[in-house]
Amino acid sequence: MNLALKQNLNNLNCFWQALNGEENNGFFTHKSWPNKHWQADFNVSDSISGSTLPKNKVISTITDLTNQKMSGLVVKNQLVVMNLVLEQSVNSPIGKTHSKIVKLSREDDAIKWSQGCGQAFGYEIDASVIQSLLNNPNASVFAYFIDDKIAGTAISYLSGDTLGIHQLGTVPSFRKMGIALALMEHLLEQASNQKCRFVSLQASQSGLRMYEKLGFQSFGKLTSLVAEEYS
Repeated sequence: MNLALKQNLNNLNCFWQALNGEENNGFFTHKSWPNKHWQADFNVSDSISGSTLPKNKVISTITDLTNQKMSGLVVKNQLVVMNLVLEQSVNSPIGKTHSKIVKLSREDDAIKWSQGCGQAFGYEIDASVIQSLLNNPNASVFAYFIDDKIAGTAISYLSGDTLGIHQLGTVPSFRKMGIALALMEHLLEQASNQKCRFVSLQASQSGLRMYEKLGFQSFGKLTSLVAEEYS
């Protein structure tokens, strides 16, 4: 496996475990949001089916499913696995911070953050999970504020020499204002200050162009599957 891909998936695995993931028989599962079910290497076997997948959970894999039949499972979405190698970065705006971006530390702010991030992504987020991250030394929960309102969200998670970027989103009423780019610049500055070699993320199609302009490269796809009855 390519080193950049390995580092990306390791960061995602560590981050998801930090979101109260519990292990059982080689699989990790969340009790609440983000409701993931996965193996540490993000592979998946033919033994997984809609009937064996825990109820209301999403299984994520980098396995090429083109020639595989997943009984009772359907594709929910696909994300592009992307990394930026800081040593080779030319276009990345390393060294730029933004005064409107705040690292959160209070539990009541985590509740507001969860509401804002939920609006950005269109699903409900368990605030207690975010609150648990506030005391995690590897995690940083950021919010972009406009007039005391959360306009954008992001989480960074450090694993070894890799800084992973997660839950980067903009509240719909604040879109087209450069907030996502500002958050990225802020996080890249954090990665530079922490002497990271890699910055990793998993991109939707809507954010792909911005990440490519910043110098991120694609290393594969992360496919999310759900039981057919919940699709």
